[in-house]
Amino acid sequence: MKELRVLVACGGGIATSTFAATEIAKIAKEHKIPVSISKSPLQDVEAIAKDFDICFTTTKFSKEVGTEIVGVNGLITGIGEDETIDLIVEKLKALSVE
Repeated sequence: MKELRVLVACGGGIATSTFAATEIAKIAKEHKIPVSISKSPLQDVEAIAKDFDICFTTTKFSKEVGTEIVGVNGLITGIGEDETIDLIVEKLKALSVE
């Protein structure tokens, strides 16, 4: 299983991306999916996302960047958290076997 390059982005690249990155790392470890996680401000996603296998954002992002963008606001708000976790697992598992 290859190590996935994961980008986690939020408005400023500090607070919520740190929390989300920690949660995504726990989820990946629990499912034995190797990941290397980087964080960034949302404004940098367009320029750097192509260097990653997937990008998780804590806020809406709708530009096409050549890498799949997945919203994970449910990790932050707790609203739809279980569905968000299931989506993260689904996406990581799919990428880890490519």
